[in-house]
Amino acid sequence: MAVILVVNDDAQMLDTYEAVLRDMGHQPVTKVTVASGPETVRDVKADALLIDLQRADEDEYGVRIIEQLRADPETHSLPIVLCTGASFQVGPLTTHLQQLDVPVVLKPFRVDDLQEALTAALDQGQS
Repeated sequence: MAVILVVNDDAQMLDTYEAVLRDMGHQPVTKVTVASGPETVRDVKADALLIDLQRADEDEYGVRIIEQLRADPETHSLPIVLCTGASFQVGPLTTHLQQLDVPVVLKPFRVDDLQEALTAALDQGQS
């Protein structure tokens, strides 16, 4: 069982992620925001992060947090999956996200696709 920090500004999506991740056997910790990315991840003792691209007040919020995590020596290798419905916005970021080693799952997602991306990220983080 992995501790998965889930960051999304939609309460209904947080409930959905919580149920899905519990069914997968993980322990979800849900947050609306992670103002100080690396500190929050350390405080939660997260094994992985599932984050949205956008918030109502910031279009590339997820990328900013991911960049902070990758720049911090303690969280640089944290497995991260970006899950977003903003397919048009994520398109131009594809190369950058690949460089950051972050897979993207587009909403609406199939649970199998999310599980596959999360399992691969967790497996890669352990190697």
